[in-house]
This record gives sequence, structure tokens and C-alpha cells, in this order.
Amino acid sequence: MPVPVLIDRSLLVEPGSDSTPHGPHLDALIALQRQGRRILLVSIKPSGWRPTRRSVDSDLVLQRRFYQLFMRAGAELDGILYLSPKLFGRRQRYVDEFERTAQRYDCKASEMSFVSADHALIGIAKSAGLDVIEVAGGSPPAGQVNPELESVLKRLQ
Repeated sequence: MPVPVLIDRSLLVEPGSDSTPHGPHLDALIALQRQGRRILLVSIKPSGWRPTRRSVDSDLVLQRRFYQLFMRAGAELDGILYLSPKLFGRRQRYVDEFERTAQRYDCKASEMSFVSADHALIGIAKSAGLDVIEVAGGSPPAGQVNPELESVLKRLQ
């Protein structure tokens, strides 16, 4: 089974929007998946899911949009790894979560790449032994490309 590439979901969301994927980077991500790489997005789990008839949960909407965009492009998103915000003070539990993810893909944590701009997540991923690729700048304004993220995604191909 191919080793997954873990990408901080916040890098792929339009700034100021809770539920709009950032289009320019998705093409490079889809190309990466089409070359046989597994794609797993990483996000902090929302404090509460709100799926009811009268309210829309932006995290669930965003998750569905990512899956739809990949599917329409003929690619497959492996999933979204949600990390509990309650674990921030419990670094070892995050490390364990990354190690369990590696076991699911029958690889070592050190074989997985993690792309992020979030310093807290980067520190935890390093503690777990992941190959961390830090991207400066985060998600760019709508319609623009973060050149560093674009370069990283092409380098991973």
C-alpha cells in the first residue's frame, strides 16, 4: 500500500471561509493522488458537530466538498484525520494518533510526509517522527496560489 501524504487541511481552505476549498492547490493535490500517492487531510476536530435539519455544519460541508472535488476529477481522497482539540496538552496522544495512522497504511510514521504551516501541529508531527515539510504563509487569498505550497506538492510527485 502506498505511503500517505498528510496535508494540513487549513492550507487548502479559502481564507475567511469555513467551507470553501481553495481551488488552485487542489489540481496539484489531485495530480499527486493520480500518481499513486494516498492523500490524507489533517484537521482539528470541531468542538461539536451540528448536523441538524435547520443548521449547516461547515466542517461537514467542507469535508463533503473535498470528497466531491476529488471524485469529479477522477481521484480519491483517502480521508480526513481529525485530531481532538482536547489533546493539545497531551502531546503523546497526538503522537500515538499519527503512529496508528501509519499502522493502518502498513508503514512507519517516519515514511509519511506531513505538510503544514501550523507550528503546533508541526511540532507534534516531528515528535511522532513524520517527515515534516513546513510551508510559510498558509492559505493565500482567493484565486491566488501559495508558491511554496505549490512547489512542495510538485516535489512530492
